[in-house]
Amino acid sequence: MRDAHRLLRDATREAHERLDAQFAGFDLATRDGYAGFIGAQASAMMAVEAALDAAGAERVIDDWPARRRSDALRRDAAALGIEPHPLDPPALAGEAAIAGALYVVEGSRHGARFLRRQVADGLPTAFLDADQAPGSWPKLLDRIDPILYQPEAEEAAIRSALDIFDLFATAGRVWMKA
Repeated sequence: MRDAHRLLRDATREAHERLDAQFAGFDLATRDGYAGFIGAQASAMMAVEAALDAAGAERVIDDWPARRRSDALRRDAAALGIEPHPLDPPALAGEAAIAGALYVVEGSRHGARFLRRQVADGLPTAFLDADQAPGSWPKLLDRIDPILYQPEAEEAAIRSALDIFDLFATAGRVWMKA
């Protein structure tokens, strides 16, 4: 079996790079910049997590409830005095679409340690400090690979992942203007 998650990585590379460049516009060393970052993350993440819940993400990854980070974002937002509102949740139909969405939201954890170092002292960091059980990423990838065994499933996962990147980009644009 080939590594379907590598296909996802390659197919979403440009969207991922664009989103990283966009979010680099939030100055995490300032309260306002960090508040915008948390607002954008929360607006998108709450929508994606609601969609994953509705679609039955635990069918793809059994520990899905422990992976959610919306509550951490809500705590950070409250401490910063901002009120993020979720965007419209994406439609996630089927395990391949769920897998694509999970790939994006779980993959975003990898940059958290790097971003955390940029945050000014005294700002709330529950979201960036959210624990991940050891082996969580490889476990997810092991689940994704057999789901994406046919071209139609691969295409559905790629579309879903790109939709999630677009949702975060939309949230970023909204909060950059705020």
